[in-house]
Amino acid sequence: MFASSQPAGLLSVNGTLIAEAVAFLLMVLILWRWVYPTVIRMAEQRERAIEAGLQQAQEAEKRLADVSVQVEKLLEDARAQAREIADRAHRAAAAEAELTRATARHEAKLFAEQARTDIAAERDRALRELRTQVGALVVAAAARVLGDAMDAETHRKLIDRSLQSLEEPPR
Repeated sequence: MFASSQPAGLLSVNGTLIAEAVAFLLMVLILWRWVYPTVIRMAEQRERAIEAGLQQAQEAEKRLADVSVQVEKLLEDARAQAREIADRAHRAAAAEAELTRATARHEAKLFAEQARTDIAAERDRALRELRTQVGALVVAAAARVLGDAMDAETHRKLIDRSLQSLEEPPR
């Protein structure tokens, strides 16, 4: 269409260059006026969202550290309480065992005392019975030796004297 006598160079000013420059400037103005503010606003919103997320993450990390410290303290308190409960249980069991041993010793002592008393009573009864039998044997032997000359009153007196002599400890 246009026939030009000059050859077109790399930077030669012609209508196409001017049209391209005007189109470029219009495009920059349109982008600057309507697109860039939206892109910038979205970028700023994104930046604020990222900053808020980072801040929330830092706060969560701080809360986690605080909770970890509290949990550790609670665990230590629980361990201390468990040790105290175990110690109390051990002391109570030891006291109960000692009480049981003391009760058993006391009951054994009482049983031994009762056994000694029963043995002494049985021994005394056996000695009385033995003395009675020995007295009867002495009277029977004396009656045989003396014959039938003893009356009932003499017989009773002889038994009483024999028993009395048996009850006295030998010298």
